[in-house]
Amino acid sequence: MNNVWALIPVKVLERSKTRLASVLQPQECARLSRAMFMDVLDAMEKAQHINHIAVLTNDVDATELATRLSHLVIADESEGELCAGLNAAALQIAKLGADTVLVMPGDLPTVTAEDIDKLIEKHSGGVSICPAIRDGGTNALICSPPDAMPFQFGSDSARKHLEKATERGMANARFPMHAFFRDIDTPDDLAWLARQDSSGNTVRFLHQSGIAARLGPGHMSTSA
Repeated sequence: MNNVWALIPVKVLERSKTRLASVLQPQECARLSRAMFMDVLDAMEKAQHINHIAVLTNDVDATELATRLSHLVIADESEGELCAGLNAAALQIAKLGADTVLVMPGDLPTVTAEDIDKLIEKHSGGVSICPAIRDGGTNALICSPPDAMPFQFGSDSARKHLEKATERGMANARFPMHAFFRDIDTPDDLAWLARQDSSGNTVRFLHQSGIAARLGPGHMSTSA
């Protein structure tokens, strides 16, 4: 793999994380999403095996941030259809010479550059996925070449991605890596995140904003 691209889909921040509406105000959801995106970008930039970063978004703030950091911004013309947007973006970066794409959402703020490098090192071609712990979704996907198959993101997508790869005769592997298990979607996820030992933007935001204290022990889960 000589030319590995990261591809990060980012929703319009002000309309993101609606499942957290019971504990966060809309403005807080937007600020949380921005902080998480910044942490994911930072990890991608520090990863030794990532050569280029592309961001699929229509959000003005995310576009400004990615552009300022000299990353490729791809406008999402799919009208909210995540897989269609990612398929078009993968085709575009393949035309730019990408050998491999790592697709990872912008709500995995505790994933580090070392975690990303370890995952890429495990990848031996075809399709590799890291499943989400909750719904069988896909929290990281590596595909060589980037446009080798249509993406299947959504509930139970880890299984669907592997099945699609098998149908196309592609090598495929499932890597249950703890670092990629938990994206941030629910109040329980948020409480878990607030307890993490991290110097990242997101955990700092949760504490400085008072959100961590406001969640309180009633939202605390013992799950990892």
